[in-house]
Amino acid sequence: MATTTASSFISSVILQPIIVAISSAVYSSLLSYEMVGKLDWRPIVICATSDVLVIAADHLKDQEIVTGTRGAAVIKRFTPLARIFLALNVSLLVAALSLSPPKATLFTAIFTSPAFLWTTPLDLSRIGAVLKRLIGANYSQEVDKAHKPFIIKRVPGMKAFFSGTIRSCGVFLVVHSALQSPWTSTHNALPWTIAETLVWSMVNRTGHCIMSDVRDYDEDKEAGVPTIPVLLDSLLKTRMILTVVHAAILTAFRHNPFIVASSCFAIALVWILGKDTPKPYFRLSLHSQSIFIITYAVMLAFGLV
Repeated sequence: MATTTASSFISSVILQPIIVAISSAVYSSLLSYEMVGKLDWRPIVICATSDVLVIAADHLKDQEIVTGTRGAAVIKRFTPLARIFLALNVSLLVAALSLSPPKATLFTAIFTSPAFLWTTPLDLSRIGAVLKRLIGANYSQEVDKAHKPFIIKRVPGMKAFFSGTIRSCGVFLVVHSALQSPWTSTHNALPWTIAETLVWSMVNRTGHCIMSDVRDYDEDKEAGVPTIPVLLDSLLKTRMILTVVHAAILTAFRHNPFIVASSCFAIALVWILGKDTPKPYFRLSLHSQSIFIITYAVMLAFGLV
């Protein structure tokens, strides 16, 4: 394992979560505008801070694993800063949720739970035993100590599925519940429609996750992590499938120039980025949606759309 440095710690625990949170803030802003014709800070803060907390907590856990190595001193030095950063985001999240309807809290909890439990070993046999005791059922079987714990990350294709679903449906439900808007928006935000935005977002984020797996192909294959590229056993097949899916979105929503441009950009990145590409360049894939939402916002501000 590489030695943790001050820059790598701050990048992993603070900067990377912020970069991901920006994409959620931009996407939730678009949904807010589509639903009610204005930006509401509450769902934007809820989505952004949830991203920060999930990713920062996961990365901090990974960093603390190296305690006892040469990077331990760096971790001990910067962990308090990371905890202050997490506490600040918790405060913002609580403030936004406290000013939102209870449904917003419910949906936030539902869609962040899988992310928090992503790499957590879950012993389903023990969980079943506890549940049976709680409901008063007789449970006399011994728990199999040799039973391997269930890890969500190890389910084939689950990373891409969860990320796409949370990005699309999760953010939508949080924004919708926070705004208490009707299911059918009366605001005309052409060329956007909520349904098209959700489908586009799910495909875009799922595609980005698969591209991240392309980057980590050799490492995941060696570790036996069942990502889509590992299951297909081919980066070429993975790229071809992603190209077809993005092209389908491009064709279906060809009346929206921003979705078309985003899909073309995503297709180009599918063939440009690879397992030998430096990780920072994959942020282009992460923001292949955000870039064009921001472009729309700028053009809207100047009356160009």
